[in-house]
Amino acid sequence: MLSLSSTASKFTSKSHLSPKPTMVKPDPPLDIWKSPRYLNETFDVRVDPEQITDFVNDIEALGLKANHWITDVQKLIDEISTGRDRRATFSIGAFNDHASINAYLDSLASANPHVTVHTMGNSYEGRAIKYVKISNNLGVNKKAIYADGGIHAREWLAVTTVLYFIDQIANNPSRDRTIDALLGKFDFYFAPVVNPDGYEYSRSHDRMWRKNRRPVISGCHGVDLNRNFAYHWNPDNGGSRNPCEEVHAGTHATSEIETKHLQNFLCSHSNLIAYLNVHTYGQYWIYPWGYTPILPADYRDLDHLGRSAATAIRHTHGRTFTVGEDTRVLYAAAGGADDYAKGACGVKYSYTVELRDTGLHGFVAPTSYIIPAGEETFAGFKAFATELVHYEHL
Repeated sequence: MLSLSSTASKFTSKSHLSPKPTMVKPDPPLDIWKSPRYLNETFDVRVDPEQITDFVNDIEALGLKANHWITDVQKLIDEISTGRDRRATFSIGAFNDHASINAYLDSLASANPHVTVHTMGNSYEGRAIKYVKISNNLGVNKKAIYADGGIHAREWLAVTTVLYFIDQIANNPSRDRTIDALLGKFDFYFAPVVNPDGYEYSRSHDRMWRKNRRPVISGCHGVDLNRNFAYHWNPDNGGSRNPCEEVHAGTHATSEIETKHLQNFLCSHSNLIAYLNVHTYGQYWIYPWGYTPILPADYRDLDHLGRSAATAIRHTHGRTFTVGEDTRVLYAAAGGADDYAKGACGVKYSYTVELRDTGLHGFVAPTSYIIPAGEETFAGFKAFATELVHYEHL
C-alpha cells in the first residue's frame, strides 16, 4: 500500500508493479480506486510501473508519505486467472464468461416454471443483455425488486453476487421459508451483466477495464455507464469530459446504448419499488442523491431499510457495511443509475451496494470471496425485502 499522509490529510494508493495489456493512449491518468471524502481520509490509486518513481516523488514533495497496500496487482490477477474455472460448464462459485452466464439463465428458465428470461437489448458489440424474472405467478399488482451487476466491467464480484441471488431465489437450495414468503409479496428481476462488452474485455485483455467498449476518439474507448444516466447528468461532477479517463461520462446523457437499455427497463416497470445497483468495493449500502449532498425527502425510509440490510450482513460473516447518502458516505457523482431510478422512474428504494472488501484485494477479488460475499449480501437482501414488506404494509 502506498499510504500518503501529512498533518492535513492521509491517503492510500495501490501500485501496479507488473506489466499488463493496455492500449496506447495519450498521457494515461492515474487509476483512482477510492477517493477521499474528508481530511485524514484515504484514497486508493493504482500506479503503473513506469509511473511509480515520479508519482512517489511528487507525493513526497507535497509532504505526504506513500505506503504500498498491494505491491503487485498483476500478481493477484494472475493468481485468479490461474485458479479460474475454465470448464465450459457454469458454476455459481466461479467467475464465468458472459456466454456461459447467458446460457445458464436460459437453462434455468427452461427447467424452472418460476423463471423467465428476457433481453433488455444488445450492447454496442452485439452481446445480449439478459435478465430473469422470478415469480410464483400468484397474486396481482405485486411490487417488484430489481438488482443488477457488472455495470463496471472489472467488478466481477458484483456479477457473481447477482448470480448468487438468482440461484437462491429460483432454486431455494436450503428450502428457506423466507424466500417462499418473499415470492408471495414480490416479483424479482435480476441482470447479472449490464456491461457485457466491458466485462469480456476485462477477462481477455485488461483486468482493470471499467467502461464499456464503444470507441470515443482515436486510441480511447469507452464511457463510464454509471456517469451516463439522464438525471442531472454532469461530467464535471464526479465524472470527466476526457474520453481517456476512467470516469468519462460520455458526450451527452444517455450517449451509450447500454445506458438506454437500462433506462428503458427501469422506467417501463412501474411496479418496481426497490433497485440495487451492485458494485465493488468498500462495503457500503448507500442511497441517492449522488449529484448533490441535499438529502431526498424520504431519506429516513431509505436509511432505515439500508440499516436492516447492513445488520443482517454483519451477522453473517462479520463484515460491517456503512449506510448513508451517496455524497456523504462515498463521493459525489452525477449521472448514476440509482439517481436515475429514483429521480426519473420513481423507484423509491434505490441503492448502490458496494461489496467486500475495504481494500485488501480491492477490485481484484479472489475466487474465495464468491460464496461468502454471496451469502452475506443475500442475507442483507432478504432482511431488506422482509423489512420492506412490514415497513410499506405490503
